[in-house]
Amino acid sequence: MKRIAILPILASLFLLALLAGADEACEPAEIQTQIQAQLDRLAEDPVSALTEIIHLALAGLQACPDDGYEFSGYAGAQPVLGPVAVSEGLHIITMTTEGSARIDGVALGGCGKDLDGAIHNFSAGQGLYGAANLVEAQDDCVFYLELSKITAYWELSITKVD
Repeated sequence: MKRIAILPILASLFLLALLAGADEACEPAEIQTQIQAQLDRLAEDPVSALTEIIHLALAGLQACPDDGYEFSGYAGAQPVLGPVAVSEGLHIITMTTEGSARIDGVALGGCGKDLDGAIHNFSAGQGLYGAANLVEAQDDCVFYLELSKITAYWELSITKVD
């Protein structure tokens, strides 16, 4: 029962984050209305309602992409970053670290070959001043970044090329 009570709070927090990054092309009021409708039927059919909330959230990420991201972390745990939503066009993915790193993209669709597979793979010292890679999203898309071989503190940024 406690899990069901926590889920609407988490969905609301996710919606707030989505609305904070919304741009003119997306319709946050419509997304909010649809998610609220699913939250209202959560007690009746929790699995179906939660599945629909997840689909609405992913659709909102695609409709309201944020073209600037910054992440950072330490050696040890190998994180998966995302979902990351970007608009169609060119983006620069920059990793700065004293250590080694490997970054693989996992596209959920529409991203193209640049964001699905190895994006960075370098040895210790090669990313000291920032290793950058230019990638092209063929359409508005959502993807994840899988980091591995992280041996030192790192910073990663994604910026859109205007």
